[in-house]
Amino acid sequence: MRTTPARRPPPPATAAAMLLASIGLVLAAGCRAEAPAPAAAPAAAALIVCTRLDDADETRLLLGLAADGRSVSRFELVTPDFLWRIPGQPETRRFAAGESDASPDLSGALRFSVLIDGEGELRMVDFAAPTPDAVQLEGLRGSLAVHESWQNDRALGSLFHAATGNLVDVTAVHCRRFAEAAQR
Repeated sequence: MRTTPARRPPPPATAAAMLLASIGLVLAAGCRAEAPAPAAAPAAAALIVCTRLDDADETRLLLGLAADGRSVSRFELVTPDFLWRIPGQPETRRFAAGESDASPDLSGALRFSVLIDGEGELRMVDFAAPTPDAVQLEGLRGSLAVHESWQNDRALGSLFHAATGNLVDVTAVHCRRFAEAAQR
């Protein structure tokens, strides 16, 4: 007569893994199995305007995002710390001809890293000049962080920017998001 050997009890680590797998199956039993949702269509192009909370004219950022939501298509920075040379700019009450506190579009001159959350919403944009003298504001670098969920296309955030020569600023900003239907 042939006897089968007695089964050894599983080691504790294996027993714990089996218990966790069993619990997962029990919890999943209440969920419906569905086909995966189709991939979401890319977000429409957006224009995000961020302004300083206490003085909208002093610091501003204009950020254009392409339809993929990850590519920067427009980037303009206003900072009271620096005047930009803009050929052809007419003289105003505040600035001499050819000068402005608003930068030209820097989207082609800077490098960008865009962070999107799990729901496809913008959370952070890091920007930096690839070389210290790539733009007029030498060593320009910084970040825009969106600190809350967008509600009615508005959110609070912070704008950090720095440059060579101890130019460093962190500003609380209010951001508004617009669908960029009308081109510049």
